[in-house]
Amino acid sequence: MSALAALASVLRLNTRLFLNCLEDVTDDRAQERPNTLTNNLAFLGCHLVDSRHFLAAQLGLNEVNPFGDRLRSVERIEQMESFPSIADIRAAWLSLAPVFEECVKSLTPSELRVPSRPRFPVDDPSVGGMVAFLVQHESYHIGQMALIRKYVGYPAMKY
Repeated sequence: MSALAALASVLRLNTRLFLNCLEDVTDDRAQERPNTLTNNLAFLGCHLVDSRHFLAAQLGLNEVNPFGDRLRSVERIEQMESFPSIADIRAAWLSLAPVFEECVKSLTPSELRVPSRPRFPVDDPSVGGMVAFLVQHESYHIGQMALIRKYVGYPAMKY
């Protein structure tokens, strides 16, 4: 399996885990926070939808980010005026997932070697390094979502 196929596989896994983290969660429970220093499921879900749209745009896709305006100047959860529903977060993810995963899978080795703009905190300054970092970033936040899901009273996320 090539490195690119492995990344595409992780993206498919992340889609399944992201959706599992939100399964059966109500909008009210999605906005609960363990404490004032921790995000909630709704914020993390929005952030990951936004992050996937960012990477999709960096790879040349022109998909509309349904939360782009809402998140444009948001850096912290306290800056959120309102949250989209869990149904809207799931729909936004599912709308982008197939075209995004296909795009990543179809990248060529030469496209992956091009220097990335912007830069990310990894040793590899290429588009491939950017993709790898943002896939890892996605996995990290899905882990946070799994923990918060349990905190707000739902069963553990399923693989």
